[in-house]
Order: sequence, then structure tokens, then C-alpha cells
Amino acid sequence: MKKIHMVDVVSQYEKYAIEINKRILSVIESGCYIKGKEVNGFEIELSQYLGVNHTISCANGTDALQIALMSLNLQTGDEVIVPTFTFVSTVEAVCLLGLKPVFLDIHADTFLLDENLIEQYISKKTRVIIPVHLFGQCCNMKAIKSIANKYNLFIIEDAAQSMGAQTISLSSSDNKYSGTIGDIGTTSFYPSKNLGCFGDGGAIFTNNTKLSNKIRLIANHGQKEKYTHDLIGLNSRLDTLQAAVLSFKLSFLDECNQKRNEIARYYNTELGTLPWLQTPKKTAYSNHVYHQYSILLDSKVDRNLFRQYLSENGIPTMIYYPIPLHKQKAYNLYSHVDLPISEKIAKHIISLPIHPEMDSEQMEFICHTIQKYS
Repeated sequence: MKKIHMVDVVSQYEKYAIEINKRILSVIESGCYIKGKEVNGFEIELSQYLGVNHTISCANGTDALQIALMSLNLQTGDEVIVPTFTFVSTVEAVCLLGLKPVFLDIHADTFLLDENLIEQYISKKTRVIIPVHLFGQCCNMKAIKSIANKYNLFIIEDAAQSMGAQTISLSSSDNKYSGTIGDIGTTSFYPSKNLGCFGDGGAIFTNNTKLSNKIRLIANHGQKEKYTHDLIGLNSRLDTLQAAVLSFKLSFLDECNQKRNEIARYYNTELGTLPWLQTPKKTAYSNHVYHQYSILLDSKVDRNLFRQYLSENGIPTMIYYPIPLHKQKAYNLYSHVDLPISEKIAKHIISLPIHPEMDSEQMEFICHTIQKYS
């Protein structure tokens, strides 16, 4: 049996090495490593895939969030509603701009922002809601959009873990891809993502032409023409080599996401009857692309011992996330809130390997090893 990885980027590369190498060599030979034609081509292809008017690529997912916030004319001290159970980038971008994060709790079964809590946290200073489509499925965007419209708030979707996921409506024609539902969407192309490059990369999406123009300015030093700066911006761009790789990998993203679903279904079947763990729940309002397959252990199960047992059997695991953001030292200014569900989930959650390169032998071994644990 092949070695089991949490994410096997090398095997994926080896599978498509001929085509990937061809594209990389083409860029190298062109000598156009920044803003080459592949960058614009990838932005167009991704816009077409998502059904969104504008895609602006950038250096990474954190920059994408910061640029999105910078485009909204926010003022120091304005409040941004964020889930506490997410990767740090979500709140990092907020605080770097002098904005105030307002941490909210999550649903206990899906780990997604609890939209039922939003209204009670809205104040006169609230300007933005950032729903995070965690682990591969969308938040309840219908409810969140309704709240945002009621209070005249912006929505920036953090879709770093949900590329290819869609909301589910009564009519399939009304389904929307994650990142295209709010005012602005953001994503990351970090190598482990469902659509990952060979380094860092990110993108911002919007249907608003005025916003897209401003976002593109901000990402390029605030300039329309070289050495002519209309506003203060950043140097944040996706390089040509990464765009060439991403353009190719986008062509089989749906196939990869389908394989992730097959693995998740197998996990659900084999692990779903174990009384001491809870398999992830899929929402009724979104499909799932399983960026992570995260289970919850019973409180009687020692997570460290369980991880050690799996590791000794050659099965890697990860904990996403061990400490909610409102409990992190860097954000202790906002730690006075009581968010019990996130704090409990953080103590019992554990993620199992899931990626398109897994084979049936690996899947069976993982499940049989877990089934034997006592």
C-alpha cells in the first residue's frame, strides 16, 4: 500500500506531469513571468466556471480578504462579523485595517457560522459579514443575504475551502457557486486547496463592475497606468507560472471534487455506525466538496491517544482548529465573548486524510484501523 498523506500533491503532479511541465516550460520560455497572458486567461476561465462577472487574481487568500475589505470604504473601528472557528486569515485581514472583529459561534454539526446569531450582534458600527464556507460547503447564504439586506451590510464570502461548492435551490438554475453570492468573494490557491497551485495564490470575485475596478487597482499599487497612482494599494499578484498551472487544474476540478465526495461517502458508511464519533453533516442548502473530512470524537475519547494510534499505523491526521480565534493570544482584546460551541468543537474535532489521489486500499485501511480502536 502506498504511504497515506493528508494531501498528496506530488501524486497529482505525477499524474499530469506531461501537461503541467509543458505549460510551465511555455511560460519560462516566454520570459513573461509577471502579468503574462496566462493570468488574464485564467481569470476569464474562472469567471466562466463560476458564472461571475469579474475575477481578480492576487498573491494569496489573505491578501484577497484584505483587498476586499479595502475596497469598501470602511472606517477605523467599523465592525466586521466573523466566525471564531476558522483559519486566522479571516480575522487577520480585519484587524490589520483597524477594523473590529465581532466573533460569532457556529453550528455544532456543520461547523459553519450560525446565521441565527447574527442579528443580536449587529450594532450601529457593523458594516460587513464574512461567512466562511468551512471545510467545503456553503453557509446559509439565503438567510445571511436577507440579514445583510435588512441592515444594509456588505457580505464578503471566504471561499478558500469551498471552490466548486454550490448552494442548493428549488430550481437548479438558481444554484450559485460559493464566492459569487455576496458582494465580494475571496479564495486561496494554496497547494492543499481543492484548486491549488505550486506556491501561493488567491482571487477575488464580484459581479459589481465598480467594485471590480477598485479591487484591481488596489491589487496593483493603486495604479491604472504605470507610475500613476489613484489610491493607496498593495503589490499583490498571481504570477504567470501559477496561472498556467491553475488554468489546467481548473479543467478537472469537478472530477477531483467528485472523488472527494466518493471518499466521504465511504467514510460515512464505514464510520457512521461507530458510537464514539460523529461523521460530518452535509447541509440541506449546499453541496459539499470536502476540502476536509472532519469528525467529532466523543468526550470520553482521548484525542491525543487516538491520533497517536493512527500515526503508529501510518495514518496522518490534523486538527482544524485547536483554538478558536477569540481565544488566541493575538486577539485577546476580543476574548471576553462566550462562544461555547466553538470551544467545545475545538477540543474534539479531528480531520482524516481526504484527497483525489486516495485509492480504495488506503480508504479501507483507514476505516478498518479506526473500527478496531477501543
